[in-house]
Amino acid sequence: MPDFSLPVARYRFTFRALTSIQFPAYAGSTWRGAFGHALRHTVCITREPDCRNCLLWRSCVYSQVFETPAGHEPLLQKVSAAPHPYIMQPLATSGRQYAPGESFVLHLTLLGAAIEHLPYLIHAMRQVGERGIGKGDGRYALEAVAQETVAGSDVWQTIHTPGGSLQALPGSVPLIPPLPEQVRVVLQTPLRLLQEGTPIRSGRFNFQLFMNTVMRRISLLHAYHAGVELPGDFKALSQQAAGVALHAVDLRWHEWSRYSNRQQNKVQMGGLVGSFALVGAGLEDFWPWLWLGQWVHAGKGAVMGMGEYALHGEGEENPLCPPAAKED
Repeated sequence: MPDFSLPVARYRFTFRALTSIQFPAYAGSTWRGAFGHALRHTVCITREPDCRNCLLWRSCVYSQVFETPAGHEPLLQKVSAAPHPYIMQPLATSGRQYAPGESFVLHLTLLGAAIEHLPYLIHAMRQVGERGIGKGDGRYALEAVAQETVAGSDVWQTIHTPGGSLQALPGSVPLIPPLPEQVRVVLQTPLRLLQEGTPIRSGRFNFQLFMNTVMRRISLLHAYHAGVELPGDFKALSQQAAGVALHAVDLRWHEWSRYSNRQQNKVQMGGLVGSFALVGAGLEDFWPWLWLGQWVHAGKGAVMGMGEYALHGEGEENPLCPPAAKED
């Protein structure tokens, strides 16, 4: 079993609408864009127009979290961009409209060293509320921040309220439970995988493609945000994954697009939703990766909440752990 050492911390932000707020059908891009602008405004002291030309590029909170530079560790020298150490889960707000006085929640996951930056991120979230978000730039106020006490426990503790101090808990590495006889993988938000630039639809989807994506993402997150390069023969694991069959496949394509201010154009973000089953025998080497992948998501747009999945044991209606964000 890989010696996973990437701490995970999940937070639940509770807001109160000050004006009417209308979120789009999929709010991940909206939250990510507003959060990025607010975080940069919060921490940037040089006001360089391009972060890559800034002397503080590799040490700045904004670049570490939102524009994570690559090429700094051995494993990352071959990639053009490092994975970012945060995941927003916007399902509770997607397609919703809130009247003044109504409360709503946003879940945020931080990974590795980014957990130390929580105070900056809380301040940035407050700034988003003051600047406005969604259609019409609706404004909100922060009511409270809660943190999951242990990864996967679904037990939450309030760590901050306006005017109070921050009593953050340390992050924790999810514990790997025993492998069940059969497990169902439920894709809760669109999983967008690309092969040579072409989106993978249900007819071309297989376990090898899925596991390659999960293992690569977890390995890169460890290398950059935990300072640990996970050992293992990933080529052999990939070849082994090719022999794992999918059962009871129920996958469908969910199309959506988002507007990119940087590209000044709509960007297609469609992906697979639904589920598939795996027989436990033969999954022993992949089970730890599958388990941890629930917290970090997979595929394109993971930081915006895409590629979220949950694992269900044989005959179980509820997931084996509750990583999915849900509205209280």
